[in-house]
Amino acid sequence: MKLESISIAGNKTTQSGVGKKFLIISISLTVLLNTSVAIWFYIYLQQNGLDKFLNK
Repeated sequence: MKLESISIAGNKTTQSGVGKKFLIISISLTVLLNTSVAIWFYIYLQQNGLDKFLNK
């Protein structure tokens, strides 16, 4: 049985773009989550003030 080495470093391979799509989706979800937390925090501060947030 002869083992053949596979080298893709020298070949041009076409990527399906799954990694790029995943990166875009994950960044979008992160921005959406951070924005929603920032909006919640802003509304909480408007209703209760910073003192209630800092002191329990």
